[in-house]
Amino acid sequence: MKRIMMLVAMLIGLSACGFHPRGNYAIAESVGAIQVANNDTYSALTDDLQTAIDRANANKTGNGSGAAILKIQSERWTNNPLSIDELAQVREYITRYKVEFDLTAADGSVLLEKQSIELSREYTYDINVAIGNPAEQEVIQRELRRDMQAAIIRRIDILLRQKQ
Repeated sequence: MKRIMMLVAMLIGLSACGFHPRGNYAIAESVGAIQVANNDTYSALTDDLQTAIDRANANKTGNGSGAAILKIQSERWTNNPLSIDELAQVREYITRYKVEFDLTAADGSVLLEKQSIELSREYTYDINVAIGNPAEQEVIQRELRRDMQAAIIRRIDILLRQKQ
């Protein structure tokens, strides 16, 4: 009984603060199918973004013929020192991920001009456990890529809704 009361109190508290689940990403149905294109055939973002767009129910026609093209113009990763200690050794890094893209309709008209999104993460570097740092960098890049695909879909959705 005590657990039920606590659960009810938490639910009331969450609803009072305006919290609600983000839900799925969506892209306006008027766009139709979207194909992701990238000059870099080995880009993990391209595959992940195509999967995310498919999940966002944007690909109603399926095969990609007559589809709008989401063109990834560029992807840039930078990793820079953020802080150093008294011995001039790097203690923190910042990883930045910048993607530029545009969206063209199946008929060739421009739906979205060139857009740019930049995300970053900071992390500490411990010289005593340097062996784990490449793995940490890989995790950070994977998370930034996931966040980037969500940001691109949100940007497309917001800008297309404003045009309607």
